[in-house]
Amino acid sequence: MKYLNIGKSPLFPAPRRFRRQVRTSYSVLLILALLSLYSVLSNLIFASYNTALIASGAVGALGAAAWLHHIGRHTLARFVMLTSVNLAIFLSSFFLPQNSNMSMFLLAFIGLPFIVMSWRENRPMMAYFCALPMVLWIMLMVTNYGNGAYFELDPQITALFGYSHSIMVFAFVMMEFFYYDRVTQNYSRALRRALRAEERANRAKTAFLRSMSHEMRTPLSAVLGAADLLEHHPKATPDIKRLAKIVADSGTDLLSLTEKSMAYARITAGNVDPDLSPADPLSLIDPVIERFRDKIDRKEISVEISKSNHHKVIVDPAMFTEVIAQIFDNALTYTPCQGSVRLQIRDGKSGAVRLMVSDTGPGIPKQNHRAAFKPYERLEQTYGTKSGGGVGLTIARSYVHAMHGEIGLEREPSDGTHVWIEVPAA
Repeated sequence: MKYLNIGKSPLFPAPRRFRRQVRTSYSVLLILALLSLYSVLSNLIFASYNTALIASGAVGALGAAAWLHHIGRHTLARFVMLTSVNLAIFLSSFFLPQNSNMSMFLLAFIGLPFIVMSWRENRPMMAYFCALPMVLWIMLMVTNYGNGAYFELDPQITALFGYSHSIMVFAFVMMEFFYYDRVTQNYSRALRRALRAEERANRAKTAFLRSMSHEMRTPLSAVLGAADLLEHHPKATPDIKRLAKIVADSGTDLLSLTEKSMAYARITAGNVDPDLSPADPLSLIDPVIERFRDKIDRKEISVEISKSNHHKVIVDPAMFTEVIAQIFDNALTYTPCQGSVRLQIRDGKSGAVRLMVSDTGPGIPKQNHRAAFKPYERLEQTYGTKSGGGVGLTIARSYVHAMHGEIGLEREPSDGTHVWIEVPAA
């Protein structure tokens, strides 16, 4: 990590936080130092000794700011830099005629704090930096530049200064906007590159999981078939049947994990495009129950279905079936032997149909309701003994949202877990 803090050259500071702002501040400091030296030389040439002295003071203050940057006092360095330069311009404006336009440089310093410092870094300091040039400008206007009492240069010479000062101020403001545009473009390009890289990674991951899922199904089917034959073989001993059952259960879990991982990869890649049509929810639920019939019979779980309305739902049949399967699979997994799972279909909010899946398992604590829908979240150690990839509810939520529905957990269930979904009614 220490190498991330090394600057591009020994001339620049290497801060640990807000590196872009600090390095930009140091670059601006060097530019201001060159401008201050130019001011010293030009005022000495035209025998404007007071303004030359003020510019020399600014050069000294900028040198002190550079030293503060060098020792890591970056906030103090920027305070010294901007304060000294603002005051130098303010004081110099009293020794030059108004048509020299020296005070126009204060306009450029209103936007400069946003370049050399972050609002998140120090808000009071940022407010001070932005307010200082405006306050000094107002003071110049109120005092009328000292009532024009101190004229050290010939009006014709100061007119020349006025043109150059005006051009320099406009150039300075233009560079500020150019820098803003450059930073924005850099961030935009970096974001586009990151998004493209993520899309490529998601496509590769989806292709890999799809291929692996296809390749794993064949040997898993053979393992499950062999385990089933072995378990029901007439000459199989009780121990062999028990081991065959363990193999069959583990193979089924592995196949389920593979399918869930592939479904989640599809979702993260953005390949969720529902084909909505009216459908009877019961006709989509019955096949799901038959799909898990072996698990239901093995754990002796009673399944109850109740329907209090006759509405059809507008869903993608394949997605809706998968949502019910993911929720129902979780319910069966965490429901103890001889427990019960109940599916209720009733009216929901605003013309929607609500389907509730309730089990008699250990339930999910209220503080973990949000975490339950996060990918690969296994919640607490209570669920550590159960197989699963932790993406079932994540997949269900993505499919339900794609079908313009909602999904959630009952806030205060009496016992077990109560998952509800609401989808539009036909």
